[in-house]
Amino acid sequence: MDERLSFLQDDDEDRVLFEKLQEQVLEKYPNPKRIGCIDHDVLKAWVYSPQSLDLSDPKYLHVLKCAQCTRELIDLRKQRNEQRGQVGIPAALRNTKKAKDWRWTGIAAILICAFALVIAGVTYWRVHSPTPMAEQAEATPVVETIDLSQAGTTRGDETSTVPPVALPRRVISAHILLPYYRPGGNYVVSVTTDRNGAPVRAKGRAAASVNGIHTDVTVRLDLRDLPAGTYFLATTHEGDRASYYYPLSVH
Repeated sequence: MDERLSFLQDDDEDRVLFEKLQEQVLEKYPNPKRIGCIDHDVLKAWVYSPQSLDLSDPKYLHVLKCAQCTRELIDLRKQRNEQRGQVGIPAALRNTKKAKDWRWTGIAAILICAFALVIAGVTYWRVHSPTPMAEQAEATPVVETIDLSQAGTTRGDETSTVPPVALPRRVISAHILLPYYRPGGNYVVSVTTDRNGAPVRAKGRAAASVNGIHTDVTVRLDLRDLPAGTYFLATTHEGDRASYYYPLSVH
């Protein structure tokens, strides 16, 4: 038997194609407030006379992310199946080969529409989801040099004398030129929302090297999950529990 014909003759005819899609939508996309829902009459036309609608219109992709519209389609399909053979087929065609052809034509139209929506949904997901190459690019550290060498002492609520540091929302390999005469050794570099003990939003550890009056340290900071906005860049030496704060802008 032709596999395609066998598929079409499965229980409830077109049920198999819809099951996987319906289960996913019903589980993942509740929409109790019916935001953006498709009108009931349009959903009814979709089930009973899909050829009357332009299902290539992107607005119909809504059902791929709406459990409520999907449930309504399920109920309408049940009603249609209960009425099949009596509603929508001219009396002269009932119980004839033409009637079967009429019914299969309607089923085929619904299957084609459903398949088109699945393809459209997959295409939409591919376009709006990050590709592996994009994800890899985002994880590749961006090298940034942060010059704090001219900064004055900025402990606690004291104000820094350097302009705000600007960093992108990426993984950063930060090469920091610390203020002159800062000691070498291990440093913690962190990003916070204030200078009063707020939770650390990003942090890196590294050993600083000293060359005359210059001290520099390179740390990795992952800023991808930070909302764009203003923060503080804090440096803390292992031998000094006090932190030094510098204005930071993440964009």
